[in-house]
Amino acid sequence: MVLEQDYVYWSFIEQLVIEHKYTILAISQDGNEVMLEPFRKKQFSIIRVKRTDVDWGNTLAIDIEQAGRKFEQLLKTGVRGPLTVLNIYFSSLPPVDDYPEVFLKGYSGGKKGSIDITSMILVKDELKQGLDKLSDTLNLPLDTVKDVDSSDVSESQLHEIRTRVISHQNKLREEEKRLFHNGKPFFTNIFLGIQILMFFVLELFGGSTDTNTLIQFGAKFNPLIYDGEWWRFITPVFLHIGFLHLLMNSFALFYIGPAVERAYGRGKFLFIYLVAGVSGSIVSFAFSPFLSAGASGAIFGCFGALLFIGVYNRKVFFRTMGSNILVVVGINLAMGFVIPNIDNAGHIGGLIGGFLAASIVQLPNQKKWFLRVGGLIITVALLIGLFLYGMDQSKAQYSEYRAMKGQELIQNEEFEEAYTYLQEAISSDQTSNDILFLLSVAAIQLEKYDEAAEHLQQVVSNDDSYHQAHFNLAVLYANQNKLDLALEQVSKALEYDPNNENYKAFQNELSP
Repeated sequence: MVLEQDYVYWSFIEQLVIEHKYTILAISQDGNEVMLEPFRKKQFSIIRVKRTDVDWGNTLAIDIEQAGRKFEQLLKTGVRGPLTVLNIYFSSLPPVDDYPEVFLKGYSGGKKGSIDITSMILVKDELKQGLDKLSDTLNLPLDTVKDVDSSDVSESQLHEIRTRVISHQNKLREEEKRLFHNGKPFFTNIFLGIQILMFFVLELFGGSTDTNTLIQFGAKFNPLIYDGEWWRFITPVFLHIGFLHLLMNSFALFYIGPAVERAYGRGKFLFIYLVAGVSGSIVSFAFSPFLSAGASGAIFGCFGALLFIGVYNRKVFFRTMGSNILVVVGINLAMGFVIPNIDNAGHIGGLIGGFLAASIVQLPNQKKWFLRVGGLIITVALLIGLFLYGMDQSKAQYSEYRAMKGQELIQNEEFEEAYTYLQEAISSDQTSNDILFLLSVAAIQLEKYDEAAEHLQQVVSNDDSYHQAHFNLAVLYANQNKLDLALEQVSKALEYDPNNENYKAFQNELSP
């Protein structure tokens, strides 16, 4: 009878593990107690199966209380609660006395009732009824166990079924280990080396916090991307603004990069890292007008690639690093919303880009082509859409940059260069009142007075309150001896800026 019940016990475990993909969390040294976890979220988060021949009901009560304390310790190690446990005993005979209350009504313990244990017992003489009830409780067909003929079981057959279960579990564990051993970190170290090297280059040529130096070496700067410098979607990944920025991103890459490179292999890691970096830059281009640089988007892409593992194999993900990764991602995103000057748009873009890139390349030995094609289509469509949106958003900013650059050339008395540069801005449909005004200033310096007057007239026609344009027109008219027009324009300038001493002095000069 004992041998028969042992066989049924192992047949039940075999069906859960092999047919229904339950995971063995723990197994006692003698094999008489096994903890199982369902593949997907079920009514019970843990199935505890115990092979024991019960004598007295008190034995069950003591065992349930001990199990409850074990689960309390499990929660203290970081396992997420609450735990709902189905506690199943396989016994040759029922207890000789009554079942204890903790067996009949269940066990509730832990902080705020975080552990709930429901117990059942399957005895030899009532095995069919017990399996029917167990099948209903688990909402699983247990036909394989029900069809077991245990009346003539040998030790070799029992050993064979135990071996199958344990071998299957060992095979799964080996596959999990191999998941993070598909290559040694190579590109992680290359990227670390490049960003450290580029930091010293920036420091050598003006400083890693100097705006002009950052723009010169390829930081994400929306006006220049709008102007066609699309390579600025990738170069910012290797630049950092200040030593602290470099230090934080280097530690993050050193921590997370090797895990992703081991999981996916070198070539796929390279693809994920670069796609995530570009995605972060494009999303930042679309939603953030500020200059930015850093490997944060690519690093968040590594988080995204690990989250893809969580989708592909949730159990392996949470059993290895899942909870820690989710906490780190959450903290970093929260910091981006709280601390100023952090480009959270780039972080979110990198996270999504890394996840999509991982869906395209997939894990080694994973060949779901529909997922690859779908991931590729979504990635391309998303990045093109965000790029076009960013181009539309950056139009006004580009015009401001053109005006600023033209003003800088004029201040440096580079009037020919300023005139050519501002003319190009107008010809490329980047006309604004500021650009027209600056172009008129350059034209005046080059003695192109009629052209300057035309530009100034267009400015005041667009915006009558642009008092600087009224004043410059007044000066031009005065030089052409058109004193009435000059007086009219300087009066307009004073109308909008009545306290300007230069305007007042010039008006006095023109007044009869």
